[in-house]
Amino acid sequence: MPLSEASKTILNNTLKDWAKFTAEREKMTLVTNELTMVTRKIIQECLMHIKAQNVDVQCDSAEAMKIMGVDMKIDPLVEAAFPNVKASVTMKCGASARAILINPNMTFSAGGTMMQVEALKKGIPEPFFTNAADFVRDSFLFVARTGGKEA
Repeated sequence: MPLSEASKTILNNTLKDWAKFTAEREKMTLVTNELTMVTRKIIQECLMHIKAQNVDVQCDSAEAMKIMGVDMKIDPLVEAAFPNVKASVTMKCGASARAILINPNMTFSAGGTMMQVEALKKGIPEPFFTNAADFVRDSFLFVARTGGKEA
């Protein structure tokens, strides 16, 4: 017995929704990875500035950075549970943590300021640098106060 047209329509609509979801997941993954790389480079620049002041900072690589022996992690996070995709870049050093939220309309929020992902191709917006410097400052102060131990 062949499928009815109504059954085929139900299945085809489901497949269209799935294709839309997978395309959105792929797009958000690419954007999140790109934003993570930019964030790591800017954090690395901030750490190089601190290191120039004779502070114990490891920042030779944007993938392996530390403040006084405490790892600084900047990672992409894409949470995809059909039909929703949420994306962010997480920044963590000890108990100091922040997230850059990426919206489906290709804007992101860093330090409360909304910016277009497309703007990153033209140059890094100043609020993005400021947010990175704030995070590095918070991380440095946390490590300096606690030695990196979370309470």
